[in-house]
Amino acid sequence: MVIWHNLGVTAFQGTVVLVCGLPGSGKTTFAKRLERERNAIRMCPDDWIEALLSDFGDEGEKSRLRDAVENLQWELARGYLVKGFTVILENGFWSEDERTQYAMEALELGARIELWAMDSTDRDELWRRIEARNLTLLTPTWMMRREDHDHKWVGYQPPTWEEIAFYDDGGILG
Repeated sequence: MVIWHNLGVTAFQGTVVLVCGLPGSGKTTFAKRLERERNAIRMCPDDWIEALLSDFGDEGEKSRLRDAVENLQWELARGYLVKGFTVILENGFWSEDERTQYAMEALELGARIELWAMDSTDRDELWRRIEARNLTLLTPTWMMRREDHDHKWVGYQPPTWEEIAFYDDGGILG
C-alpha cells in the first residue's frame, strides 16, 4: 500500500496509461495487448460511442457522445485507480493540455501515470492503414475520408521526449 501524505490520499497505487496517437497509428492494437499483459481495464471511447449510436452517420451525435463518454470513462477510471487497478485510456490525447489535465488528476489520486505515443509522423502510412481498415469495418461508424484524416493530422500535437520524461513510464512507439 502506498500512502500519499502530501495529498491526503491513502490508496493502493493504481496506474493510468494514456495511449496517444492519431487514427491508424496502432492505439487499439497496443492498448489491447497491454490489457492482456497487465490484466488491465481498457476504456476506448469509440467502442462505447458505437454501442450507443442510433444513426451511424450522425456526426453531431458522435461528437456529443464523445464528451459524455470520455467524462464517464474518466470518472470510472478514477474509482479504479484509487483501488489499485491499471486503467488504459485510449482517447487519442491529441493535445498536450489534455494529456496534462489527465496526468495532474491522476497524480492527485496517487496513481502512477504512463504516456505511450504511437508514431504518427508518416501521414501517408497512417492513411494507408485507415484505407485498409475502412474496407473491413462492419458498420460505417468510423469510416474516414482522406480530408478528415488530413485535418486531424494537422491539429495533432505529438508529445515530445521532454513531455514524456514527466511520466513514470512511456515512450514513442513506431
